[in-house]
Amino acid sequence: MKNAVIYYAAIALGVIALIVGILYITGILGVHHARGYAGLGVGVLLIIVGVVGMVMSKPKAVAK
Repeated sequence: MKNAVIYYAAIALGVIALIVGILYITGILGVHHARGYAGLGVGVLLIIVGVVGMVMSKPKAVAK
């Protein structure tokens, strides 16, 4: 498995966590005082990690 796949998976899980967090905050999945904000926080963190990881692992051009 390549590194890019790991970062794409982190971004996908981050988006899913954001959606679940929003659904908890709006009360569609139930009412809990911490799950919604935890989902939002984890989602944002995973998206940031995925984007930064993709930028940092970008192959560098070969210097001639």
